[in-house]
Amino acid sequence: MEPLVIFEDRHLLVARKPPGWLAQADGGSRPDVLAWARHYLEVAGHKPGRAYVGLCHRLDLHVGGLMALAKTSKAARRLHQQFLSRSIDKYYLALTQGVPPSRGRLEQDLWRAGTITRLARASEKGTRAILDYEVLGQGRLQVGVKGGEGALLAIKLLTGLKHQIRAQLASLGFPLVGDQRYGAAPGPEATIGLWACQLGLTHPVSQSRLVWVAWPGDFWPWSAWEGPAWTELWPFGEVTTP
Repeated sequence: MEPLVIFEDRHLLVARKPPGWLAQADGGSRPDVLAWARHYLEVAGHKPGRAYVGLCHRLDLHVGGLMALAKTSKAARRLHQQFLSRSIDKYYLALTQGVPPSRGRLEQDLWRAGTITRLARASEKGTRAILDYEVLGQGRLQVGVKGGEGALLAIKLLTGLKHQIRAQLASLGFPLVGDQRYGAAPGPEATIGLWACQLGLTHPVSQSRLVWVAWPGDFWPWSAWEGPAWTELWPFGEVTTP
């Protein structure tokens, strides 16, 4: 599976990142979205070796969904400022082991310890992490070789720390399905129950507000959900896409 172009103009490229892809190369052999986008623009735009791509935000390796990339340095600067000012809307679907309370805001201080993000201890100066969530449905999910009660959540991410959603839900005792690093049962594949499904931003040149949506495909763990379609459950109003 490769990234899929959702939107493109002279300034922006919005793509659906598959789980298992890095946002940017880490020196290993895994594919990454930044290199893919450069190759795509060099071929599609007939600009061998001259295509500019600005990486404005990231998704974890095992998370799929929407990513916005800049095609000019001016667009990159303006998008970066939107991310810094938290004026970009980022919504996620999540599948959890166990069922959290129906809705809430998680506001905690997090600390990065090696490859894990966790709650900061009293002696540590953590970074504030904030998200809002709503339980859309619940039911039994096949989690690896174990069956158990799970929930489908809609999440609005208000800050953007590494592994933030994973760490905050795990701290409540509801890790994402398949997220073994944060205490979930292992799954049959390396993907986890988190998907960046909706992205809203102000176009860096035209200043129009744009919103895109991309739902997960029929692969694990999303194939384990047996409730109503997320398109029927989505609580954030009517979505308009360019």
